[in-house]
Amino acid sequence: MRRDYLGRATLAASAMFLPGIGSVVILLIMATAYSDDVQAAIGLGGSTAAIVTVVASGFVVTTIRARTAGRSLEGELTGAVGTAMLLLLASIAIALLSPVLSRSDAGGFFAVYWIATIPATVLTPIGFVFNGAFQALRRDGTNLITAVTGTLVKAAVAAVVVLLGVSPLAAVAAVGATTSVASILGALVRGSQLARADMISWPMFAAATREALAHPVVVVRSLGERAAASVDGLVFLVTFTAAILVATAHSPADGAVVALSVAVMRSVIVPLKQFGVVGARFVIAERRGSGRDRADAMRLSTVQVNCFVLLAAIAVALTVTRLALPVFDQLGWLVVAMMAGQLLIEPWAGVLYSYRKIALSTAAGLPALGIAYGAVAGPGLTLLAVTRSGSAEAIWAVLLATRVVFAVLLAWTPRISMPAGSDWRRGVIRRRRDAT
Repeated sequence: MRRDYLGRATLAASAMFLPGIGSVVILLIMATAYSDDVQAAIGLGGSTAAIVTVVASGFVVTTIRARTAGRSLEGELTGAVGTAMLLLLASIAIALLSPVLSRSDAGGFFAVYWIATIPATVLTPIGFVFNGAFQALRRDGTNLITAVTGTLVKAAVAAVVVLLGVSPLAAVAAVGATTSVASILGALVRGSQLARADMISWPMFAAATREALAHPVVVVRSLGERAAASVDGLVFLVTFTAAILVATAHSPADGAVVALSVAVMRSVIVPLKQFGVVGARFVIAERRGSGRDRADAMRLSTVQVNCFVLLAAIAVALTVTRLALPVFDQLGWLVVAMMAGQLLIEPWAGVLYSYRKIALSTAAGLPALGIAYGAVAGPGLTLLAVTRSGSAEAIWAVLLATRVVFAVLLAWTPRISMPAGSDWRRGVIRRRRDAT
């Protein structure tokens, strides 16, 4: 194994998705002292922010692609600023509509929470550009430190709010405002570090802002590549949500099983995409190096073998956890077996998909994604819902079959090989397997 690759991939994965775990911790802290309406408002806010995060995460991929190709960040900043403006308008609309659409106090609490987090929401695409830039510089540890610091500060504020017993409205506002303050400070710190590295500058940022304001239609059109880089995350969110709803309609017990199993798998598979992204960075960098023998350069097969070993260990840990922790007793052994099976094919599914987004194009795997989830997951879950046979085992059979089809379709696509010359940026589809 290449320890440097695994270490950096782990750092990148943790930095990308630690904020999501932090949101769960904050929700659990608030649940100890406040009503269901407050919990629902913060939970809904976290879910809505997660959608924004998934949509904007494409900027990480396109920023890495831009830096790997030797381009400046001005184009990425222009797109990020344009997206931030759209998010600002959408955030204001959501805040205004939430009390109207809700019949409980949760709507008002959500409006206050959402207004307080608008700065954080608006900064999300810009923050992902910075994240991608630091990854391109191989400073993944800085991204992780920023994520850890922000998460700890938000959790600490939530704990203080509970201990002081402040009013529900003030508590919601404080938690939301802390999220925004952490995002603003994180953007300023990382932005200043990138400025010292001569990757961005205030004139560049100002020019990107002027460009976004002057040509909004062009900016919106340019977002297609970023959207293509993140569409898989949206597909997974929709599919997992539909699976939980179908299982819950069958029985609350099955809904609980699917919700738990989906939470476990999502915590592994979503960060795992960074192993493909970082792997592509390493492959491209090593094959560009003039002093490295092409035969000795890191390959896609190296990335996949490393991930397979890691996922095999996670599959074993999942089995041991099922034996050791009573909270996992509700997961039947057939469900656990299917979860483990999906983990073992991920090097040829999610990892390969994210690898190709960097090595070839952000849309490289979209046909396979569309066919697998449109022709297998969608009809399969619909059939289970109509026939009211959405047991946890049946749901997972559909999810596993979808992933298998997805992996097979990706395998049919010719593998990517990066030539060892100045033309590496174009990417070459070779109809042969990578040498092992």
